[in-house]
Amino acid sequence: MSVSPVELVAGRNVSFSLSGLPLWMPVRITFIDPQGVPAFWITPKDVHVLESDRSEATTIRMYPREGGYLDWTRYGAQDDAGAWSVDIEFAGSVYTATYTLGSLALGDLETISLGTLLTRHSAPGFNIYYSDLVPTALVADLQEHLTDTAQLLEQSIQIEPGSIPDVYLAGNRELMSLVSSVTGIDLGLEDGYYTNYGERPGIFIRTDLKGTEVRRLLTHEYIHHIFDGLANERPLPAWLTEGLSKYYEFETALSGPQPDATQLRRMTASDLARAAAQGDALFSLATLESQTDWNSRTDENELALQYAKAYMAVRFLNETFGPLAGKNLVELIGLGFNLPESMVTLIGLPLSEFESQFKLWLTGWEDPVRGPVAVYLTALDTVLAAETANSEQRARNIGEPMTVNESISSRAALVRPTEKLIDDLRRLSPPERAKSLHEEAEDHMGRVLVWLSLELQAAETQNNFPLMTANDMIPELGARDFTLKRNISNLKFIFNIPN
Repeated sequence: MSVSPVELVAGRNVSFSLSGLPLWMPVRITFIDPQGVPAFWITPKDVHVLESDRSEATTIRMYPREGGYLDWTRYGAQDDAGAWSVDIEFAGSVYTATYTLGSLALGDLETISLGTLLTRHSAPGFNIYYSDLVPTALVADLQEHLTDTAQLLEQSIQIEPGSIPDVYLAGNRELMSLVSSVTGIDLGLEDGYYTNYGERPGIFIRTDLKGTEVRRLLTHEYIHHIFDGLANERPLPAWLTEGLSKYYEFETALSGPQPDATQLRRMTASDLARAAAQGDALFSLATLESQTDWNSRTDENELALQYAKAYMAVRFLNETFGPLAGKNLVELIGLGFNLPESMVTLIGLPLSEFESQFKLWLTGWEDPVRGPVAVYLTALDTVLAAETANSEQRARNIGEPMTVNESISSRAALVRPTEKLIDDLRRLSPPERAKSLHEEAEDHMGRVLVWLSLELQAAETQNNFPLMTANDMIPELGARDFTLKRNISNLKFIFNIPN
């Protein structure tokens, strides 16, 4: 087994690979944390793996494929320093490998008191202050992330390079509450905030979240900093400033290293807003103008809906009236125009008409990428359902006594539909996002056809050799079926498509 990188650091991913394993044999993998407790599995999409009863899983099943090779990654965003181990179970035995996560040495010594003790880390043009429980690797990674994000946003929003505010990282909500009480902020249910006033203006966020969520949160608050500057510090309507931050938070993260982790959250927000529009349950824009009212809401469903509505309102604005329409609206407000005046000046519509058109658009909205994926997956489900029915018929056939001719006929009746299903599958045109899944489905169906054809050959020749070869394929077919269906489920999950 190989482990990488060479230097293992708490808060960062660890990759593992094994070779020489029996092909298609199930391998179960469990991580044990420094306290001896099995650790929950988090996928690269930043979600917990769930058991059938919806509890969080600590073990996953994988299958070695060609070459007996298997690789996986421990998503380590929340993993503490210390001695870890991984249990690898296959063929009735459990093999344990150990590894140690260390802390990244930053050499930071200067501290300040801000409700709790914070350590100062110098970054080019700004400072990062971090509390206890914040991994030092995360401090370094967020420094790089924020610098890269600033450059990316300067290009996408078309603004001149500006300053990056100081960043304050709290290890959990309790520490975040201590910091916010000193800075005069009522934290409520928020995980972060940006202030441009007081003795210590800057971005304040908690870090005990999944990796991409922490980065999106930092991006979100940095975008507030950008648009507050474009507004010349004039107050912006809450739906506009929060919608812009959510819009560019998503757009920036989708171009990053883990786009699927953001795609599923973007789809969830979009669908939440659309369902509210279809059910005539949307907040009005007037209801979402006051930042005080926005911050005062404590119902989690209302919080999610107001962010979703604001995001989709800005998405409608930018997609309908130009990709910089939101930015231009902020700049008009920064010149002293109020929101209704700015809206008429920018798009030629009164605010009420903009809202009416937005509601109509949102009610019938469908994501342009998800639509083709959903159509393809529906067709694929039909093919696989027929293949499952064919396999169930095979199982019934095996349980019935048959003559030689009946056996040949029954097995031929399984091969012919499988050939047709393969033809049906080949006629499908998968969208780009589903091409690798389509190739996997074709491989799977091709192997099913080989399997059934071998059983037919054995019946026709009354020779057991093809039957033994077919039986040897059963572990492979089970592994392919499990993996294919899991990958279909994952793609549906990412795009919020019901099973």
